Amino acid sequence: MNPGIKFPPSLMYWIDFLLAMTEKEIKTRYKQAFFGFLWIFLNPLLQMLVMGFIFQFFVPVHIDNYFLFLFAGLLPWNFFSQSLTKSTPSFCYERNLIKKAKFPRETIVLSIVLSNFFHFLVSMVILIIFISLINLLNFQESINFLNQQLLIKLIILILSSLVLLFFTSFLSLFTASLQVKYRDINFIIQVVVTILFYATPIIYTLDLIPENFHFLFYLNPLTPIIQLFHYSLLNISLTINPYYLISFLIIIITFFIGLWTYQKENKDFDDWF
Repeated sequence: MNPGIKFPPSLMYWIDFLLAMTEKEIKTRYKQAFFGFLWIFLNPLLQMLVMGFIFQFFVPVHIDNYFLFLFAGLLPWNFFSQSLTKSTPSFCYERNLIKKAKFPRETIVLSIVLSNFFHFLVSMVILIIFISLINLLNFQESINFLNQQLLIKLIILILSSLVLLFFTSFLSLFTASLQVKYRDINFIIQVVVTILFYATPIIYTLDLIPENFHFLFYLNPLTPIIQLFHYSLLNISLTINPYYLISFLIIIITFFIGLWTYQKENKDFDDWF
């Protein structure tokens, strides 16, 4: 008889609470919205159409299948930007709950990130189905998702999504913890997110940038993540370079700094509300 794996009650309580908070976040996001969950896909679709029209016709960017290229980059970007901007002030918004009840406070931030990740996964599945149909119908042979490297690309896609989730979670935990004491953080994040959008290869490829400046773009951990999404979804050529190590080292550092900052500031939240 296999008794199975038994988890500590404290861990089970934490997981159950996090899942409950995430479910609440998902249900309330589009409550009373006419299109409901369709906004999961409609929002990046509208962004793609507007940006694609501008950069394809007014500021020509010569990239094959540019609209799909843009959409494949917007999905992970929207997950990151929406999670970070909403999570940063979340402790302050939930100060009454924090003061009244004892619960794992980090779940406030993580539930926002996980709910956005759920929406990201739904959009990604729809995009993969769409790209696969295009490939099967041979509308454009250059879009080649179903090929001999499918398994490798699927693994890369999954790992890239998990790294993005990991980075976004702990960066959000870091900014949300600082926001409790320093209320300017939220405004700073809004500016940084705008700058990061143009510093991330979403509307362009790094081939358009002089090679001497490439290392600056890899100081942004989102650069290799977006490149991996483009490679795994659209068969765009990818060259792994030493700069990837810098990006992933920054992601690991973000984990430790985010966790350390939360543990340090968490015990004093009540004093700053």
